[in-house]
Amino acid sequence: MAYAVVINLDHEHDTYENCRALWAQIQSSMVRAGFRLDGRVFVINLPEQEAGERARAAIEGIEHDRDFSHKRIYNHLRDFYGYDLGCTQNLMVPPASSIQVKEMRRAQ
Repeated sequence: MAYAVVINLDHEHDTYENCRALWAQIQSSMVRAGFRLDGRVFVINLPEQEAGERARAAIEGIEHDRDFSHKRIYNHLRDFYGYDLGCTQNLMVPPASSIQVKEMRRAQ
């Protein structure tokens, strides 16, 4: 089962430099935890509970390694959520119900 984790930083309330440094730490920590970065989403082939625990451990490990303005790491995150990748729907492609397949016959 593929599981995805989305992490968005709070760019509104944090400096560009701090967000950039924090993202580098997040990316490195998540990859070390076994996730691969697919665009801006971290993906891993593990059950939901185990994937969630790994993601939390990776993020909380950053809190112990660096001091970001004496705040908890979660204060720098706008979004931190996970979901079963099978539930993802790409809205840039038409829905499967609207795709029509025509049978083509070979000329003999």
